[in-house]
Amino acid sequence: MTSLVAGQIVFLECRQTRLYAEVIQVLESRLTGWIRPLALVNETEIIPLGTALGTAAPDLNQVAVPDMLWPLEQLQPALDTEVIPLLATLSAKDSAPGSAASSGGEAMGIGEFVRSLWADHQAAANSSE
Repeated sequence: MTSLVAGQIVFLECRQTRLYAEVIQVLESRLTGWIRPLALVNETEIIPLGTALGTAAPDLNQVAVPDMLWPLEQLQPALDTEVIPLLATLSAKDSAPGSAASSGGEAMGIGEFVRSLWADHQAAANSSE
């Protein structure tokens, strides 16, 4: 397992969709990472999930996505070649006029993603027993 550090960008992947997040803290004793979701990315779109690494003031119209605790074994380090264009896109969306998120759309997307990811993980764990 690769050791993760605070500030590192990681991702979770499920069904051709990736959730990119910043590592806030690594809780080694619990084998868990405290992560802050940045964006949900699929083949056709990038959905920002809050402020990307503090690049802009939070938009009060944007749906807040809470931080998450997630098993370290499932967090994959993102490559610089993925992260730099992603952060540039998120920064551009944050500073673009009229870039406010629709109410509830992003939260529903992240909720569905997390439920699918957890269900897939549980199914894989049960099939290996």
